[in-house]
Amino acid sequence: MNPLTQFKIFKKIPILPVLIPVALVAAVPLTSRTGDADSPMRMRVVNCDRGEEIARALARAEPGDTIRVTGTCVERVSIKTDRITLDGQGAATLDGGGGPTSEFDGVVTIDGASGVTIQGFTVQNGPGEGILGTHGAAFSVRNTTVQDNGSTGVVVAEGSTAELTDCSILRNDAGIDVFTQSSAVLKGAIRTNDNLLNGATVNGTSIIEIRGAQVEASRNGGEGLAAGSNSQLAVFGFAGSQGSTFTIDANGGGGILLGDSILNVFSESTIAITNSPLGILCGAGKIISPFGVARFVIENNVVGLDFGLDGTALLVGGLTVRNNGTGVRGDGAGVLTFISIPSNPSAITGNGVDVDLRFGARATIEGVDVGTITCDSTVLSRGTTVCP
Repeated sequence: MNPLTQFKIFKKIPILPVLIPVALVAAVPLTSRTGDADSPMRMRVVNCDRGEEIARALARAEPGDTIRVTGTCVERVSIKTDRITLDGQGAATLDGGGGPTSEFDGVVTIDGASGVTIQGFTVQNGPGEGILGTHGAAFSVRNTTVQDNGSTGVVVAEGSTAELTDCSILRNDAGIDVFTQSSAVLKGAIRTNDNLLNGATVNGTSIIEIRGAQVEASRNGGEGLAAGSNSQLAVFGFAGSQGSTFTIDANGGGGILLGDSILNVFSESTIAITNSPLGILCGAGKIISPFGVARFVIENNVVGLDFGLDGTALLVGGLTVRNNGTGVRGDGAGVLTFISIPSNPSAITGNGVDVDLRFGARATIEGVDVGTITCDSTVLSRGTTVCP
């Protein structure tokens, strides 16, 4: 074929444009960080020292977004979007700006949202709560200090659930409050110290669970922990709960108050209460530690274990009550059962009065080393140590 003819045929072949699949590219989520809080990217950065605001970023956030914060932010924010992470990177401060004390006014409020994470912040100076979870919220707080707030440091309320890991709750009106069918799980190092009222409170058919945590509740003006209205403090038998500790020292009102509530200890753990007017007060409450693996160290209190009307106990092994004004007092108590076991012995010794039982209390003390026991004529006792 003539070369010129070949060229003419080639010129007749249409050349189609190359189409780039723009829609497919746009469908890929953008996750790189941005300096503009208004950007639609999944990672948002807020620098409060440059006048940017967390609230503005939250207003544009979508489920799964992370808001990374630097500087000191003087604002109060509300999270109503699921799966939001506020990351202070261990250095940011969220300051509520002070003002007259008011309840249910959090520096951070999680209102009905689930999967929310607050981490790496100092949350302070709120007129109400530092962190408030309400209306069925599900959230976690990690590596965060909540301090100097006018009401409570951390509140878990109205059917909400929270997980607190490596947190300090300091110098608030009250430390932690869990109420109205809510729950909080404590992990890592938890300090709820130097609060004006209780270090922690649980009420309204709610629960605080210690899961492998080292919890400290000290120097609070009220109780270290108060549980009421059919609630509980628990160390369950999970593998991750082993080695839990609860250290309570020098509280103004006492170590643990159980009013119509339960302290359940089912795994290897230690509860130590010192230097308070009362170690544990059971007013119609219960202490249940049936498996012989826990340790209770109650010392240097005015009264170590105080059981009021219908207060009961089942403590198998690991009970040490020493150097208190009165070791164990039962006045109108229900059934008190203290059993020592060779692998984890129990002793109530070295107190001003070791065991003092009155007004119809019933006690089984089996194998426990007891220094002295006094009873009135209404007490029923059995075991290796009985009323004289």
